[in-house]
Amino acid sequence: MSSLSSSPAPDVTDRPRLLAALDRFERPLLVFARSLCPDLETARDAVQDTFLSLAKSAPDGDVESLAPWLFTVCRNRLLTLQRKNQRLIPMETLTLPEATDPSPGPAAAAENRETSSQLHRLIATLPARQQELLKLKFQGDLSYRDIATATGLTVTNVGTLLHQALETLRRKFHAAEAHS
Repeated sequence: MSSLSSSPAPDVTDRPRLLAALDRFERPLLVFARSLCPDLETARDAVQDTFLSLAKSAPDGDVESLAPWLFTVCRNRLLTLQRKNQRLIPMETLTLPEATDPSPGPAAAAENRETSSQLHRLIATLPARQQELLKLKFQGDLSYRDIATATGLTVTNVGTLLHQALETLRRKFHAAEAHS
């Protein structure tokens, strides 16, 4: 008898729940991963590994209650992949297309793009922790409690840091508008 053993296949006991989680969280997780890592392939790998972890050992609860767990696993896996690849020279990657509203006219669309671009530049000036919390809140659509669970902060810290980030953005945005 051979002493070699292959790793067991994931125990997918709740396939409908796994598929529902994939349908609900794949895109938000990819957007979140891309916000933390410019490399599309690394972000995709982190999201794929997150769903493999879900298939192997999913926590109990409904699909929506998986959000903190999924974002935590994705964030941790992404950090591991980045540490592993940090000596590699990054290559230019594709960017995810931003969803656009087809209803505004060309002038309004151009103004919306400029405002969005300006906000992205302003967000980049915030401390890394505030940037991460904003992404979890507005790209990941997570509650304060889910963000706290995903980051290891308290709900109060999440609220305070998000409030400070939004106030800073508001102040900088209005100052930039006044100079335009």
